[in-house]
Amino acid sequence: MFTIAKLTFTEAARKKVFLVTILLSIGFVMLYGMALDKTAEDMARLKAMGSSQPVIQQMIGSQLLGAGLYFASLLVSLLALMASIGSVAPEIENGLLHAVVSKPIKRSSIILGKYFGLAVMLAVYATGMLGIILLINKYYYPSSLSYLTAGGVISGTLIFILQPLVLLAVAMLFSTLFRALTAGIIATTLYGLGMVGGFIEQIGSMMEKSSLVNIGIVSSLIMPSDALYRKLVAVVTNVEGNPLNIMNIGPFGVSTPPSSAMLVYACIYAITCLGLAVYSFNKKDL
Repeated sequence: MFTIAKLTFTEAARKKVFLVTILLSIGFVMLYGMALDKTAEDMARLKAMGSSQPVIQQMIGSQLLGAGLYFASLLVSLLALMASIGSVAPEIENGLLHAVVSKPIKRSSIILGKYFGLAVMLAVYATGMLGIILLINKYYYPSSLSYLTAGGVISGTLIFILQPLVLLAVAMLFSTLFRALTAGIIATTLYGLGMVGGFIEQIGSMMEKSSLVNIGIVSSLIMPSDALYRKLVAVVTNVEGNPLNIMNIGPFGVSTPPSSAMLVYACIYAITCLGLAVYSFNKKDL
């Protein structure tokens, strides 16, 4: 299993999808840094003129932080989907796995090896992206991270890593069940469902519409990726301990932080999907 994990990690790191994602990430970080730099200049100019208000600065900084975390989460999630979809189904279609399964290797070791190989790559990438976003915001808008503790950084990093690992397990399950194109469409649609559900829940919470909140909760149970993002924001900004609590507004905010039970559910969700992927691959006629 560890040999397959190592080979999967090396192969994934060499694929064009990973290189393209790195280039997109660099472009995103540059544009994001420029946006924060320009807004920080405007805030400094207003402050010099005596017309800047701390609450407005806090609001702008918090919303920019939320946007940065959200789009970083989007990049990590897309990498998880694209990398995992191409890990099983295409190799079945081109006959590569037929030669592998003929060897004295357990089929479960193949799936688990591929999963952990991709998981390590995603964990490294996610940690780097989160660190960059936090450092940029700490430099330009330190007030937005004034309540962030060392424990919050560790917890936030683990939550940020968990999101692509959940998507990786889901995509690998569909990759063992369907062809690559079909698996990619289903996995991406589920991710989009969770994302839209998160926005609906956020809107429902601000409008105090329980029906919209319930729709968001159901979508989080079907695909908990967006709920993990909201939990990440709650941890990084310490929403419950922050008296200003600016992150309870806006599309990238979190009016009602998901409970810790959602983290447990997400872990069980990922383990279940991975177990079903192993079971499906064991039963597959190759």
